[in-house]
Amino acid sequence: MDKERKPSFVERFLQMDRRIIYTLVALAVAIPLLFPMGLPIKVTPEVRSVYDTIENLPAGSNILMSVDFDPASQPELYPMMKSVMRHVVRKGHKLAITVLWPNGVNLAAQCIEELKLEFPEWTNTVDYVFLGYQVGGAIVIMSVGNSFSETFPKDYYGQSTAGMPIIKEFNKLGEADYMVMFEAGNSGDWWIVYGTEVHDVPVAGGVTAVVAPQYYPYLQAKQLNGIIGGLKGAAEYEKLTEVPALATSAMDSQSMVHALIFVAIVLANIFALMLVAEKRRRAQEGR
Repeated sequence: MDKERKPSFVERFLQMDRRIIYTLVALAVAIPLLFPMGLPIKVTPEVRSVYDTIENLPAGSNILMSVDFDPASQPELYPMMKSVMRHVVRKGHKLAITVLWPNGVNLAAQCIEELKLEFPEWTNTVDYVFLGYQVGGAIVIMSVGNSFSETFPKDYYGQSTAGMPIIKEFNKLGEADYMVMFEAGNSGDWWIVYGTEVHDVPVAGGVTAVVAPQYYPYLQAKQLNGIIGGLKGAAEYEKLTEVPALATSAMDSQSMVHALIFVAIVLANIFALMLVAEKRRRAQEGR
């Protein structure tokens, strides 16, 4: 008799086809990306510190950026890199860009090309220099403390760096007024130990969410000026610059998926309790 009984609504819910759940998750991700919801984003002090420093530097200040990540970390770090770089360009600062991870070269080049479309007046060799990749890690950092042009005789585009107008005024780490490193690993430790501590340059870290906790001790020790952590940090920076982009819409998607998971867990527990009560009731009725 029990085998012939049709499953109850509670049982059918708990045996839901997983493809329905996958579809709901896909919709929760896709819809906010296509139609941003603009959910509120609270800016944390460590992100605001980076923004305020770049914002308050006199126009024409020297800023060094290090792109030390690869495509695996692109979803988190690329949006913040582009947002910070856009801010630097808007404020009219001079920018030198280095890369310690070989797979980060194309990401940095892509970001530069995208910003050149927004700011056609932004001029290579005058307003910025893309030094490119150099093998050596910490040795490269110590070397740029002496000279960019000696460490990178040619830039990413194959041009000699020695005669560039920007290099004449900004040719070593110690001449930087600020530095922002975008890190997916431990290269940031090298910049702090061998770079900023030696040359007394304020530095901020743009890092993945999983890496961020290891950098907070540096922040507390005032060896870091600020931290932009993960996708949320990138969205916070987009809010400060008033240019909502990929990180902002991605945070909407993340929030929607988290909400969906929360609702699913609550409903699953409610229906599980209902199923227990239903089985008890059938047992009492002799079924």
